Amino acid sequence: MQLPESFVLEMESILGGDFPSFLKALNEGNSRPGLRVNTLKIGVEDFLELAPWPLERIPWSEEGFYYPLSARPAKHPYYHAGLFYLQEPSAMAPVAILDPKPGDKVLDLCSAPGGKTLQIAAKIKGNGLIVANDLYPDRLKALNRNVEQAGIKNVTILNETSCNLQKTFTGFFDKILIDAPCSGEGMFRKDPRGIKGWQEYPPVFCQKRQRGILEEASSLLKPGGILVYSTCTFNCKENEDVLREFLSNNQDFEGIVLKAKQGLVQGQDYYTLRLWPHKVEGEGHFVAKLKKKETKVTASPASARQRGDYPELFQEFWHENIDSSADDFTLESYGNHLFYVRKDLPSLDGLKVSRPGWFLGELKTKRFVPSQALIMALTKDEVKNRLVLDLKDQRLNTYLRGQTFNLDSLNGWTGVFLEEHPLGWGKVSNKTLKNHYPKGWRMV
Repeated sequence: MQLPESFVLEMESILGGDFPSFLKALNEGNSRPGLRVNTLKIGVEDFLELAPWPLERIPWSEEGFYYPLSARPAKHPYYHAGLFYLQEPSAMAPVAILDPKPGDKVLDLCSAPGGKTLQIAAKIKGNGLIVANDLYPDRLKALNRNVEQAGIKNVTILNETSCNLQKTFTGFFDKILIDAPCSGEGMFRKDPRGIKGWQEYPPVFCQKRQRGILEEASSLLKPGGILVYSTCTFNCKENEDVLREFLSNNQDFEGIVLKAKQGLVQGQDYYTLRLWPHKVEGEGHFVAKLKKKETKVTASPASARQRGDYPELFQEFWHENIDSSADDFTLESYGNHLFYVRKDLPSLDGLKVSRPGWFLGELKTKRFVPSQALIMALTKDEVKNRLVLDLKDQRLNTYLRGQTFNLDSLNGWTGVFLEEHPLGWGKVSNKTLKNHYPKGWRMV
C-alpha cells in the first residue's frame, strides 16, 4: 500500500529497529478475524462445545477467539441468537483493561457500533448501569441493534456531546471508556481506504477533538473512578501527547501502571500500552488507564425513579406470556413505547435519548406488541408459550428467513428459541405461526 511519507517517518522515529518488521506486517500480514462469546447468554466453555469452527484464544480477552478465514459465523443461527459478537481482536483490549465489575456505573462515551458496550455488559453481568453514548445519529441504528441482539437490559443509549452530559452525570460514573475518534492508522492494513481519510483528517485535526472529549468527560467520573482512553492509531499526537497535556492540566488524575504482557507492549509512558501488528495478531491499538484521585467530595446520589403505572394491555400481556420480575427497573412510557428503566438512572430531561432502557414493546389499539429487545433478554424459562428448535429442525431456517409455517399450538404470542436461546416472537393464529422476526435481521 502507498503510505503517506509523514506517517512513515513518524513510525520510523517511534519504532527504530522494529520499523522493518512493522512495515512488513502492514504490507504482507493478514488480518485475523475475531469473535467474542456473549457470556450474558452462554458460558465460554459451553460455547466451545457448540462452536462449529476451530477457535483459538485471543490472549488479552478471556471471552475472545480467533476464527478461521473460511468460516462465515454471521450466517450461523448462533449469531442470530446473540451467542457471540464479531469484533476485531485488538479492539477487545480496552474493556479488558477497564475491567468493569458487577454493580459499576459505566459510561461508554463513543460507543457505536457497540462492540465495547456489549463487552462491558457481559462483564457487569446485568448488575449495574451502562450509558452508551454516541454523537453521530447515523451510527445509533447499529448500536441499538447490537444491544438488542446481545440481550442487554441495563443500557441507556444517548446521542449527546460529552459537554451536554455534564448537566446530568457530573461525578456519576465509576468507570468511563473513551474509545476516541481518531485518524485510524491502526486500521490501514484492514482497510487501506482509510489512508484517504487520514489525509483529509490528519492527526493534528483529531488531536484537538480528543483533547476536548477527554477534558469534558473527566468531570463525569467519580473520585476514585477509572478512565480508559483508547484509539486505533499509532502516532503520539493522538495518544501520549493528548494524555500528557491532560494530566498536566488535571492534577486530580494520575496514571495507573500497565505492564506489558501477551504481546501488548509498553507505550512511551508507564500508564500506556500499544498493540502493534508485528507484535500481536490484531490491528493497531493504543490504551491508557487513568484514575481520578480520591477526595472527600462525592456526587449527590441520584434519586430513585418512581414506579410508573402499568397499562392494562401491558399487564395482560405480561401475565399471559412472561414469568419474570424486574425489581431493579421502573416502567416508563415514551409515547406508545414502553421501557423498563433502571431505578438508579438520573432524569434524562434535556438530553437526546435514543433508548432510555430495556425496550419492551408498543401499545397499539386494543393490543400490546412485544419488542425483539424484550425476548432477546429473556431466558427460555421466563417465556410461558415457546417453540424450541434445534439446528436440525427445518423450521429454524424458515423462521430466520421471516416466513410463516404451520404450528399446532394455542393462539397467541409464542417465543421462538434455538435450544436454550431466544430468537424472536411469532404469533399463532389458526395453527399458523405468523413470523415477527425483524426484517432487518433476517437471513438471506
